[in-house]
Amino acid sequence: MPWILDILYFLGLLLAAPFLLIKSRKTGKYRTDWAGRLGQISDDVGKILQAAGGQKRVLIHCVSVGELLSTRKLVEELLQGDQTLMMIISTTTDTGMARALALYPAHPGSRVVAVRYPLDFSFAVRKFLNTVNPSFIALVELETWPNFLALAHRRSIPVEIINGRMTARSFKRYRVIRPLMQRMLRQVNHVSVQTPEIAERFTHLGALASRIEVIPSMKYDSADFADEIPAAQAMAAALGIQSDHKLFVAGSSGPGEEDILLPVYQTLRKKWPALRLAIAPRKPEVIGQVIAAIVQAGLEPVLRTQRPDVSGNALAPIQSGQVIVLDTMGELKKLYSLAFAVFSGRSMAALGGSDMIEVAALAKPCCFGPSTFNFSDTVALLTAGGAGTIVKNAQEIQNVLENWLEHPDQAHAVGQRARACVESQRGSSRLYAHRILKNIFSASATSGDLARYTSKG
Repeated sequence: MPWILDILYFLGLLLAAPFLLIKSRKTGKYRTDWAGRLGQISDDVGKILQAAGGQKRVLIHCVSVGELLSTRKLVEELLQGDQTLMMIISTTTDTGMARALALYPAHPGSRVVAVRYPLDFSFAVRKFLNTVNPSFIALVELETWPNFLALAHRRSIPVEIINGRMTARSFKRYRVIRPLMQRMLRQVNHVSVQTPEIAERFTHLGALASRIEVIPSMKYDSADFADEIPAAQAMAAALGIQSDHKLFVAGSSGPGEEDILLPVYQTLRKKWPALRLAIAPRKPEVIGQVIAAIVQAGLEPVLRTQRPDVSGNALAPIQSGQVIVLDTMGELKKLYSLAFAVFSGRSMAALGGSDMIEVAALAKPCCFGPSTFNFSDTVALLTAGGAGTIVKNAQEIQNVLENWLEHPDQAHAVGQRARACVESQRGSSRLYAHRILKNIFSASATSGDLARYTSKG
């Protein structure tokens, strides 16, 4: 079976090569770390793993940045739960890898290291597993590959899907390959999913109902509830955001959404001179498009890279005719903390939306478009609690913003309700940590023991 898949993968790469080359040239993707993609662990990480010897090791696989950030509390719980445990965090994308290395830099004595998840060629997976040698594997949300699961199963390594998620759109695609999905899901020891609807989708694809459990998303645990974010005031000083400004942030925006938001801003800033706009594109490759749209609207783009943090006095205040563009990584939370209101991007087109949990935890009133299928459970939670607003077009965005500007007490109340909604969903990371530790140190443990085990924690 592995060699058949290897041949199919190779043929698929040959067919996709022209498209990958074009995308690589346009976006810079797929140009680096091919050794890692083929299962090779870097020398510095290899030395750390070798020094760890026979310590128990947990491999947590996160496709990209969103999944990676959702596991921070889980990693913390696991490290606290067992002082000898070694954590290996794998990611697939370049942005995910960059963020993982920033969060978990490799140095002698590290108990957490970041590695590249290999392509599913059997030789790459074998090399990867030989070096990492995990005692337990947790796949975040849904990242199942047939060779990886088969080889882990052959080595008797327990594998669990945690924080499982599957949109209705993804479910339709997976149904086409149901026999393969069933084979893979039967090689998974346990599947923990975010909602009952997702549990049904996994069951339809062949997962055993006895191995499925519903646990709220770990992203609620990773959200920051602080009223002040470290270094946010330094950002405000650098960008010229003053205390009397009303900063509206379009976070993780998708292509073309700036064309919807800029006219709204142009209209409202005439009546509300303290209003300011910041756009944080989700993909770095569309920053140029956003800048061009700002200039075409007769406004001046102010890039974060042009105004980095400086010691001493604040820079000149940002003007109404200027629009902030966040063209750096890892700073969106700071920008959110400075906002009076937020638009959660990638939701006006059919892109599935962006995570609004972080916004809600910071108690910021948030609106989002109708395309939020990637976060449907969070949207349902917020809208049911009067803590989030769906907007279908530019006029509705303008109406919501104007209402929040005219009634700041109502806007504040919306933000507080949003924070309470997120608070009500916390605790999943601790449950996962208990289950993982139980599985590592008790080979005979079953999922039904979770309640008894967690009661000891």
